[in-house]
Amino acid sequence: MKQWRVGIIGVGAIGTSGHLVGYQSAGANVVAVADVAEGRAAKVAEREGIAASYTDYRDMLANEGLDVVSVCTPNALHAQMTIDALRAGAHVLCEKPMALTLAEATEMVATAEAAGKGLSIAHTLRHRPENERIKAMAAAGDLGDIYHVKVSYLRRSGIPGYGSWFTNGDLAGGGAMMDIGCHMLDLGLWFMGHPRPTSVLAATYAPLGTQAKGLGTWGADHADPPARFDVDDFATAFVCFESGATLTVEACWACHGAEGNKVQVFGTKGGLELNPGAYGPDAPLWFFGEDESGFTKSPVTVTQPDAITGTGHELLIGEWLSALEAGRAPRVRPEEAAVVVEIIEGIYNSAKSGHEARLN
Repeated sequence: MKQWRVGIIGVGAIGTSGHLVGYQSAGANVVAVADVAEGRAAKVAEREGIAASYTDYRDMLANEGLDVVSVCTPNALHAQMTIDALRAGAHVLCEKPMALTLAEATEMVATAEAAGKGLSIAHTLRHRPENERIKAMAAAGDLGDIYHVKVSYLRRSGIPGYGSWFTNGDLAGGGAMMDIGCHMLDLGLWFMGHPRPTSVLAATYAPLGTQAKGLGTWGADHADPPARFDVDDFATAFVCFESGATLTVEACWACHGAEGNKVQVFGTKGGLELNPGAYGPDAPLWFFGEDESGFTKSPVTVTQPDAITGTGHELLIGEWLSALEAGRAPRVRPEEAAVVVEIIEGIYNSAKSGHEARLN
């Protein structure tokens, strides 16, 4: 594999360590890091044996001759930093969510196309073997026509970075739906084959975070209560598509309920449910179908013989760099990630207005 020269912008974010490990595992050379927090980039560079550190990412772009840049900063900074890196001649892997608005995401896609550079978004859950299995079965037609998908990502207690950018609406753009709901929306759309969304009806809540309850232990720069929390800690939405199919999504950082990820896919020939909480970690995925005897239910094998081991970021980055080298599209295409942004923008618009939001 090519010896990629990599730079990482933002080393205080949760996903940064995943990017570092991912590039190292793929044999790429992380040559520089940048972070606005004075001393943070230098500390990470020293610890990881990285040659250069910067407090201004633009200096890093100008000085290092980078092939690849990872953007691991607060959500509100994703678009401009990605655009700057693309224009500087680098391929870019941007952390999820891609941007705060569809307009920003669209500009990112257009800039990548104009620059002739690769762009992908770190929707790492597509690389989990159980999700790959769902996608394969859906694509093979095992489920027939998919007419509804339900996805949820619920934490009992897991608000990240209390008082930091994570709970700051100006920098994060939103809370649980923006942070982890985007992962589940991406999966749902991927399983469905990316039908065109037309509308969304949503509601958001913040009953616990505003009281500094349900705080998690990860995320940089935690503050002591009371601190700023003006985002959602629970959000739910119903999305409609041109095809007539529908999708429901729930995302929660903290709630009085059981935590865990859950996926249900309903098709005309069969359905799938991924639910480790109900079925256990050894057989979390089940197929619901029918035969001559009636309705059937059976576990689905998700561990493939040739499966690659590694974290989500390791698998995603390895696949992405291979795609760049081969000149093919990455698994997570930026135009697909832009639709996730479009739906989330609609979710927050709907929640704010109390009415259905129409999507273009």
